[in-house]
Amino acid sequence: MPGTKFDTKHRTTIRNLRIREDTAKYLYNLDPESAHYDPKTRSMRDNPFKNNPRDDILYRGENFVRHSGDVKDMAKQQMFAWEAKERNLDVHLLADPTKMELLYSDFKEKKEGFKQDVKEGILEKYGGEEHLEAPPRELLLAQTENYVEYSRTGQLIKGQEKAVAKSKYEEDVYSSNHMSVWGSYWESGLWGYSCCHSLIKMSYCTGDAGKIAAKSRAAQMKRVLEEKQKSLVELHQERNKDKKKKKKKKSKQQDREDEEENK
Repeated sequence: MPGTKFDTKHRTTIRNLRIREDTAKYLYNLDPESAHYDPKTRSMRDNPFKNNPRDDILYRGENFVRHSGDVKDMAKQQMFAWEAKERNLDVHLLADPTKMELLYSDFKEKKEGFKQDVKEGILEKYGGEEHLEAPPRELLLAQTENYVEYSRTGQLIKGQEKAVAKSKYEEDVYSSNHMSVWGSYWESGLWGYSCCHSLIKMSYCTGDAGKIAAKSRAAQMKRVLEEKQKSLVELHQERNKDKKKKKKKKSKQQDREDEEENK
């Protein structure tokens, strides 16, 4: 329990009693899917009025009290006292709060100093300090509080004009003899170059010849898809037609051979 020494051999419990004039916790919200009430410990940790936006709620759950004010700092100090007890350092949060506060503040300063020393050592060994500097606020948020006023024609009347945010990537630079950037053309779920309709990134530009080849490729793919979309019945009928044509050819050849023999 916070504020006391932790000992696993001796466990103590304190009854969570209430004044009989107060409303019981389980009567605040009768919805069975609301906050869980534990009858053994008489505790309700969650807020039974989660969906209520009002500020004058009488009860917000026990977790609200545990995570407000100086409760977090007190819990951290209690954890520090337990860890110090394991290292044979006699310190108590309630019996000697001044000593506890001084030791804990000294511990935090040493911890922050240790982190800073480790950070400086890593930067000194591997470098890269320039990457830790944050870019200007204009580039991060793309907005400022500077007042700028324009006329109806778009001319600047009052204030300083906003600077154009520049990208870290090179602009208006075309690779492999292309006249457009990658992603300026789209076809069948694939991106490409609009100058040659090439769908392969970093490929060499072929110009109008590439567009013609792309059209022929699209037509060929369309034919293949149409053939694939034929039903089994249609395929069976086509096979039967081919077999009949072959039989007719064979019968004609046999008739010709018989006529030649008869002559």
